[in-house]
Amino acid sequence: LSAFALSALRWQRVLSAMTTPPPYPRMLNIFLAGQFVSNVLPSAFGGDVVRVARLGKAIDDRPRAFASVTIDRLTGWLVLPFITLVSLSYQPELRELGHQTAVAASIAAATLVALTVVLLVASNRKFARFADDAVGWRRFLIAIHVGVDALRRKPAQALEVIAVGLAFQFLQCLAIWFAGHGIGIKEIEFGVVLVFFPAVAIAQNLPIGLGGLGIRESMFAAFFGAVGAEPALCITLGLVVYLITIITSSLGAPSFAVGHRHGDDSEVEAEAEAELLSHRSHLHDVTRRPSGS
Repeated sequence: LSAFALSALRWQRVLSAMTTPPPYPRMLNIFLAGQFVSNVLPSAFGGDVVRVARLGKAIDDRPRAFASVTIDRLTGWLVLPFITLVSLSYQPELRELGHQTAVAASIAAATLVALTVVLLVASNRKFARFADDAVGWRRFLIAIHVGVDALRRKPAQALEVIAVGLAFQFLQCLAIWFAGHGIGIKEIEFGVVLVFFPAVAIAQNLPIGLGGLGIRESMFAAFFGAVGAEPALCITLGLVVYLITIITSSLGAPSFAVGHRHGDDSEVEAEAEAELLSHRSHLHDVTRRPSGS
């Protein structure tokens, strides 16, 4: 729950660089509703749709709401590779584990390169000229452009966003460490979690599974098994983490229910869903084209 509070704070700091944000309790309320939809409800839309719809209505500016959610997501991912690479540099013994270390470092490096390319492309000021007519991935990149441009003008707030993002991920790692020791995995030191969990966090958020199930557990078994942890306990740890996520996300049920009753979702939610998913459908069309087209 503390991690959720920090994540909502990060989102508020991102938005504050673009416009005057709603009070923190309101932002937290919207964030919790989004977590409930993402992690608990078997819905056809994600929590980000709820966040964009409700924040867009609160500030009467859905494009900035969309941009704030997009940048919030990216800054959350941006700190993960640094945690792995910096932690690995201070623990030379973990560099000798073999392919597990190589996989974690490769995921960190690939993520960092991909995010850097996206940010550099989106930072091009030419995107601002296409803001009104943009669709698909162009709209996605324009949202990043709006956020990056705002944070570039306010470097102090950009540092706040990164600092809060780091604190959030450290809390996540701490929760993994406590949970691991709670079920008897004594081989997992906190430094081990700092090296390997970011790679798991990146992989489990890719749109290739349901809530990271299977991905998280297999990666825990591979990474933590490299330091002597029992594979069965590592799989159990993954399931415990998933259960904790479900329980804490369920706390957003009242926030979702109240907002839904007050009409925060209806048509504006459908519009936000279309806006968020348009770039995904565009990518789907591209990937379905035969080679050579």
